Amino acid sequence: MRWGILLGVVLAGCGGAKVEAVEPTAAAADADAGAGSATGSGSGAEVAKGIPGSCAGGVTDPCVPDQEFTKRLCNGTFPDVALILFAKGSPFTRAYLKGDMDGWNADGASARAKLFFDEEVLVLRKRDSGKGGMQVSGSGGYQVMRWDGYCYTLEEGSLAMRAPAKPKASAIPWRFMENATKDALLADAAVKTAYEKRGKECKGAVSGDVTAACQKADEALSAAIVKAVRDGIAVPTPAKLP
Repeated sequence: MRWGILLGVVLAGCGGAKVEAVEPTAAAADADAGAGSATGSGSGAEVAKGIPGSCAGGVTDPCVPDQEFTKRLCNGTFPDVALILFAKGSPFTRAYLKGDMDGWNADGASARAKLFFDEEVLVLRKRDSGKGGMQVSGSGGYQVMRWDGYCYTLEEGSLAMRAPAKPKASAIPWRFMENATKDALLADAAVKTAYEKRGKECKGAVSGDVTAACQKADEALSAAIVKAVRDGIAVPTPAKLP
């Protein structure tokens, strides 16, 4: 079956009162129906050369990508690949945060960030707790990926496997995605409308403080992208792969 996010888009220069610039991974985009199931079926094939499409080793609880691929993924920035891994029909296990928490990556290069209650993440690896069951500092729990493509290490017990009514997602880093990805997403009417409104509110600025209207428009674009991907829009294989 074929399946159609560095930093989130921070916009500025819209005039008027200033607000705090949006942290790239701090904006939560609520999206309605269409979230993936908590545990994949283990079916599928490689959706594109270099991108896994089935559970590593055939294990479905949790269903995670190939671990060599995961290492490369979490030591770089691949927002376009993240959209493919989160795509509708992908087998990989989704999980949902039980509360707000600070995120860090014990196994890669992601910066610290605030993750949010009911936020959806993709499970990449269940980390060992140490030999003989002894808890080792920095071990145990899960390595996960947010919708923006960043990887984080979360403690055991911080995740729920049942999807909430309205799962959230991190901000989508629109300006760091490849043109082919953008073109595919803009084929969705809701994404195009949100993109055009953001352009009007933010007037092309890409850094610094932002107005409240610009921030709201940016969050609406992220939400539209997440919904389009959950609904099954096809995202092409990016040129940059892990």
